[in-house]
Amino acid sequence: MILTAFLLGLTALYADASTLRVGVFVLFRPTELILSPNPGGLIELETDEGNFVLEGAQVARLRLSGSQVQCVIGGRVIHSRMLRTKPRAGAVPEFTLGVPGKIERRFRGVFEVSPETGALIPLVVMERETAVASALAAESPPGASMEALKAQAVTIRSYYAAERSRHQGYEFCDTTHCQFLREPPGRHSVFSRATEATRGLVLAYRGVTIPGFFAASCGGRTHTLEQVGMRAEGYPYYSVECAYCRRNAREWETRLPAAEATARRLQDGPSEKLRLQITREFGWSTIPGNHFSVSPEGEALVVRGRGAGHGVGLCQQGAAGMALSGASFLDILRHYFPNTQLAAASGP
Repeated sequence: MILTAFLLGLTALYADASTLRVGVFVLFRPTELILSPNPGGLIELETDEGNFVLEGAQVARLRLSGSQVQCVIGGRVIHSRMLRTKPRAGAVPEFTLGVPGKIERRFRGVFEVSPETGALIPLVVMERETAVASALAAESPPGASMEALKAQAVTIRSYYAAERSRHQGYEFCDTTHCQFLREPPGRHSVFSRATEATRGLVLAYRGVTIPGFFAASCGGRTHTLEQVGMRAEGYPYYSVECAYCRRNAREWETRLPAAEATARRLQDGPSEKLRLQITREFGWSTIPGNHFSVSPEGEALVVRGRGAGHGVGLCQQGAAGMALSGASFLDILRHYFPNTQLAAASGP
């Protein structure tokens, strides 16, 4: 009944598609990949030289070869401008992809790979809900309750629906530049259940889907985009109190050299751009979040703060606390995204 009331005036946002093109392993810029079917399955590869089936323990070794992809299956060598997996009988391909000696992951979706100057560009065309569940599993704090997970699932889906085409050749990457992505969780996992319970729901403001931003811990109050030096367009991302996070956020302290340039930047106040600049210069854990103050002490600048992340949108620690106190995912979303409505994204 609560959900029905909240969905009065539900809007279908037909500009959103039900699949996403996600670039994977982008941090590695691989020149070699190993592709194989998941145990008990098979995959069919489409190439310029025809179609080939991989099953059982068979693997395809993919290498960059000038302006083509070289594909080695057993003793056969194939060259193709692009290679992709072909869905069979309507089933979504499931496969394992790896960068030799570095990383290996399972995926569910259509795999494509093409060459770029100096690297292979692997991507997976996956169902939007698969991407939501995968990002939810990767981004959620351990032990999060179902209502907190449902709120974050809506937030993640909203980001995917609103922020398309962030890269040339694909829409999103699998890093925190877009949303961190791991293997799709099991169909009966809490992440898949939270995703299914909110299937297709996104946040909208004045009829337009908004990007769902979230941070690990706001430190006691969330920030607006302007407060962290980001440009605000459309939804204002209100600053709201976060009582649970205020009581429980981790406090931290960092000492930095009192160089004039560093001091001048920090005295201007919190900014996500500044925080990233400082962490690149002094280490990724130097300034964990944007809730901080600065004071000179001798030849050092002491930065004291609370929480972690940019602090805009949903606070994961605060959402977890609200859920433990009995709040529903709707209550959580209303709190962190005032004046928004739930809307139905297009697609199944």
